[in-house]
Amino acid sequence: MLKFVADVGYVNTMDARTAAGKQQRVLRRASAGSVCATMPGRDSRQAEQLQKADEPGQPLTGAEKKLVVELRARMDTRHRAPRVKLNHRPPKPVDIATADGEPQTSEVARLAAFGTTSSDFYSRTLQELLEAGCRGTQSQPFTEVDVNGALAAMHGIAPRDEIEGMLAAQMVAVHSAAMRSLRQLKSSETIMQQDSNGNLAVKLLRAYTMQMEALQRYRGKGEQKMTVEHVHVYPGGQAIVGAVHQGGGARTKTEEQPHAQAITHEPGAALPCPDPQREAVPITGGEG
Repeated sequence: MLKFVADVGYVNTMDARTAAGKQQRVLRRASAGSVCATMPGRDSRQAEQLQKADEPGQPLTGAEKKLVVELRARMDTRHRAPRVKLNHRPPKPVDIATADGEPQTSEVARLAAFGTTSSDFYSRTLQELLEAGCRGTQSQPFTEVDVNGALAAMHGIAPRDEIEGMLAAQMVAVHSAAMRSLRQLKSSETIMQQDSNGNLAVKLLRAYTMQMEALQRYRGKGEQKMTVEHVHVYPGGQAIVGAVHQGGGARTKTEEQPHAQAITHEPGAALPCPDPQREAVPITGGEG
């Protein structure tokens, strides 16, 4: 009997605490709502976040659901970027190994990120990428976040062979140098420093753009395609298929290509006149 009473007392005490807690949450929400109406700017947003924190999980909006679906689809269509763990104690060389929790195909993914099947090429290019594109020296240790970020960039460029792998590594290094120059430009205190850092940043950004164009040209293997959508031929004029070279007369490729025909004007029937009271005007030929 005493135990039952004690249990009932315990339950009543917990119910009272729960009710008191609910009441406090209600009061806190009400006060946060009133604060939202009176506090402008950032403080108001913080009060709104405080109010939402006490509420149960809000259902996802349509835009948020779409974002989740797109992310899942992207993760299903491509493997995730490889990750590594570092053991770097300067001045000793950096030791790189597969990160914990990585799948068994992690080493294959690292080779694919550099567009190669050679472990020697991968090790050499990765070392060059660390030295040129990552923060770290023989006296300052590299960080895993920085190195894995560079690997993710290589994975995103997705080189298909060693040439593209080397160009991709250069792009990552140039991008890092450009961002570092922009950061130094932001902290410049004199006009001379601004001029120096700004010029260097512009050169690096141009180099990065040229590297992207070179990669696109290489992937296209230099193929060019030109499409002519409209050709207008006016009375008395001619349309020539081929290149025209000036100086000493016009020469076309139609002589070398018998299948290419020139489009010339040919006299035809008179054009119909919209006014039935007037006669149609005939089209004159090239004579006279």
